[in-house]
Amino acid sequence: MHIHGYRVENPTQPIINPSNLQTMKTSNQQTSGFWNISICNQKGGVGKSALTTLLASYLHYICKCKVLVVDCDYPQWSIYTQRTRELEILDSNDYYKLLMTRQFKVSGQKLWPVVRTTPDKAVDEAERFKSEKEYAPQITLYDLPGTVNTEGVIETFSKMDCLFLPMKADKIVMESALSFARILSRQLAEDPAIRLKRIFLFWTMVDRREKTSLYDLYDGIIRQLGLPLMETRLPYRSKFNKELLADGTGVGRSTLLAPEKAFTADSRIGDLAHEMLTLLQTL
Repeated sequence: MHIHGYRVENPTQPIINPSNLQTMKTSNQQTSGFWNISICNQKGGVGKSALTTLLASYLHYICKCKVLVVDCDYPQWSIYTQRTRELEILDSNDYYKLLMTRQFKVSGQKLWPVVRTTPDKAVDEAERFKSEKEYAPQITLYDLPGTVNTEGVIETFSKMDCLFLPMKADKIVMESALSFARILSRQLAEDPAIRLKRIFLFWTMVDRREKTSLYDLYDGIIRQLGLPLMETRLPYRSKFNKELLADGTGVGRSTLLAPEKAFTADSRIGDLAHEMLTLLQTL
């Protein structure tokens, strides 16, 4: 299927093993006010792990919404690895210790936990952690590999309440994201027996020098396909990729601390988080 020169895959092409479909349907359970979500995309380079970290920290430390992160992006486990690096920096950095003390006094929130696992075991490991630690997160964020061919990815998608797909204004990324969203919508989200209810697309890495008319054209394509598009557009900012540094030069993406107020406003992470919460309330 082609729209304005964009190739979008046929949603009737099966991506789900029929033998696994019944298992997906028997796990159709959602507890009101507690959600499983994932920031996902088939193409790399859209910053899904960075966005997962930023959203987890904003929701947990600023919104005071209990979060659990399940890092099943095997084999790099980038979020789990970042947490490990940051804890090592913290051991010798009094400035960050002071920031964390102040943060706890304001929010009352301890560090959000991160579980390292693989996609095929992700949901079971998350449930085991919650049971053993008596931890009841309002939002469980799953960071999954960028390919549906990895064992367990599709099954884990089926156990989410909502998927959020970041896109950037690149034809290859666009075609991939639209095909991916369309297929998942038709084969999972539209099946009432499966837990996954909605899939939302949103713009990231927006270059403010780009003409607004370009994004208006893209938005029109998305509407033609019947896919829901979020209002928040995230601009490209270098701090998306900036972890805590030993020299204490500010907080961008961190597992220990909320993003700084100026960065939160400039990057629109706060706007994205609040729009997500509003959408989740409608499920």
